[in-house]
Amino acid sequence: MSRTWAVAVLLLPGLLLGAQAAKRFRDVMHHQRTSSAPSGWIQDWSPDSNSWDEKRYPAWGDEDSRWNNCWKGGKVVALVTSDSPALVGSNVTFAVNLQYPRCQKEDENGDIVYDQSVQCRNESSSSLSAGEFVYNWTQWLDYCDSGNCFNGSASNFPDGRPFPPHHDWRRKNFIYVFHTLGQYFQLIGGSSAILSINTTNITLGTQLMEVSVYRRGRGHHTPVTKASGAYVVTDEIPFFVNISQKNDRNTTDQIFIKDSPISFAVKIHDPSHYLSTSVISYDWSFGDGSGAFVSNNPLTSHNYTREGNFSLNLTIKAAIPGPCRPVIPTTKSPTTTLPIPTTILPTNSTNATDADDFLDTVNATTELFTTTVATTAIPTTAAVECVIHRYGYYTSKITIVEGIVEMSILQMTSVQVSAAQVDAIFDFVVTCQGSIPKNACTIISDSACMVPQDMVCDTVEATTDECLLTLRRSFSEPGTYCVNISLSDDASLALASTMLAVQGAPVNARTVEGVLLSVGFLVVLAAVITVLLYKRYKQYKPIDGGEEKPSDGGRVYFSNMKAVFVLRNNEKRPLLKGKAGVV
Repeated sequence: MSRTWAVAVLLLPGLLLGAQAAKRFRDVMHHQRTSSAPSGWIQDWSPDSNSWDEKRYPAWGDEDSRWNNCWKGGKVVALVTSDSPALVGSNVTFAVNLQYPRCQKEDENGDIVYDQSVQCRNESSSSLSAGEFVYNWTQWLDYCDSGNCFNGSASNFPDGRPFPPHHDWRRKNFIYVFHTLGQYFQLIGGSSAILSINTTNITLGTQLMEVSVYRRGRGHHTPVTKASGAYVVTDEIPFFVNISQKNDRNTTDQIFIKDSPISFAVKIHDPSHYLSTSVISYDWSFGDGSGAFVSNNPLTSHNYTREGNFSLNLTIKAAIPGPCRPVIPTTKSPTTTLPIPTTILPTNSTNATDADDFLDTVNATTELFTTTVATTAIPTTAAVECVIHRYGYYTSKITIVEGIVEMSILQMTSVQVSAAQVDAIFDFVVTCQGSIPKNACTIISDSACMVPQDMVCDTVEATTDECLLTLRRSFSEPGTYCVNISLSDDASLALASTMLAVQGAPVNARTVEGVLLSVGFLVVLAAVITVLLYKRYKQYKPIDGGEEKPSDGGRVYFSNMKAVFVLRNNEKRPLLKGKAGVV
């Protein structure tokens, strides 16, 4: 007996040393802060106190040089994203996407190959040839049995659990280990992995999800990359409010126009559809003395009738069907109804910092409502209705100013400025409601209103309280045009459009002058010859006895020729100012 104790005493230090040397998940996932979360805190997750198989899954530190050579052609980067913030009780989903070195990609078989695009083939600096395998997992076919490769410990997770069988196992060549709040979850996948967890028992606030990725191998698995990402769990309803208004010039300055409806659209962030069966109400206070407005519609509008600064407030309330506590059977008489008192559960509050800037301070109260129905004298179970209430708050300061509410084009008139006019000139009479505009712009586009061809802007001088303007614009070529006119001031921008058909074929004056200089002498000579021939052959008459009349084309030609001799004014500018009141 004494010899046995002596051997045990000698072996005890070695056993203790071996126990201390064995790594656990919390030792490998060292970036995760220590958590006191009990086992089973997240459903189907395991505590990170479990042992880690370091022989099959080497654990490298951040500064380990082996990271530089763990992947052919460079380093693999993992991007970890989530759809948080998540309302407590809902699901939050994480996505991990692997980004391979340049000119590497995953093919349809799940193998990583060199990209065969022209750009990649022309890169002589690459050590890989087009189509060459970076990692060829298809060769594993000889080592697979019943859809699961590498029998034995090579097909196990770091905690020793076997890989789950999967019909698409050929594309499951990476091992993902997720770790948060003192627990971990393992799965196999391809170049991406998706995982959802329920947040019912997760501590409110900002948490960290860490992911380690391994490349499957025959005897052991090689680390590829690791990454982490923050996510937020809150007891506030996450949402944002989109505020818009017709003719509002800047949608981000919180300045809007008086006497024009402002639209408010509430978008609740609920990617897991946790609130899909809830009754949601929206309680608005617009800050202008109009009183509270409660609606079940996330879309609403309001018209401010006076200028000033106002405080906009919104309270969202969601009644969520929730789990109920067991109800004790009662034996009361049929005429007696005994309601069970309302139970107020402990509330949680948190400051969800940096949660996309749309979570404000909120106190959420969870209520459990129970009611009873008249029963008979025999023991029965009461009918129970349970509801969880969650709230969300929104506050914003908005400014209401005078602005251009509406505008329209009253008429378009063709204008003849002078006999030498070569461009088509049109006056556009424009009117508006609200403030007097400071700027007027005209954008001329093609007939489909798709390709802008010219834009003219000018300052409008306020000479009267009435908004009535005449805009003079010129068109150098015939055709059909889309004319867009805008009037603007510091806060508003109003638009109106019309179609305009420009008729005729105006001749460019410079072209006509050039032709005249080159053939002017010939025209004079032709006139002299015509007079001489008329005097010599004036007795001659055509056989039909008719008199030839000049054609319309001839009249147009000589009319244009005559216009060349008339002095031209300065009408080639796109924006003409020929008279007072015309811009």
